[in-house]
Amino acid sequence: MSPKQAKQRRGGTDDEATGARTVHVHSEDLHIRSYAHREAYDLRLEVATLDGDTVFQDSYYLQPGATESELDAVPAGEYEIRATLDRQRTETLRCRLGPEPDRTVLIEVGNGILSLTEGLRAR
Repeated sequence: MSPKQAKQRRGGTDDEATGARTVHVHSEDLHIRSYAHREAYDLRLEVATLDGDTVFQDSYYLQPGATESELDAVPAGEYEIRATLDRQRTETLRCRLGPEPDRTVLIEVGNGILSLTEGLRAR
């Protein structure tokens, strides 16, 4: 692997004309956590524009204590998040997604509860 390829794999590129380095920052759009101790859950997520166009959708099988993360799933903007737990319970959240931690949606499941919250807590 060439030095240039190694730098690109680390998430950056060099501008050969100026010598400047560009670093690509990933944005965590969705953070999913299961607080269950024994039970696994099926979770279906859909991200839609405010006009109703679906821009992202996926399904997850969450084992007890599992976490999932979606990086750069959609461009920064305002969306409606729809989450369905075990095909029985659906919650929605209108929010803004973007590169800042307060623009990440936290989806939590456990003990039959489904919760959607805008923003990750920063300590």
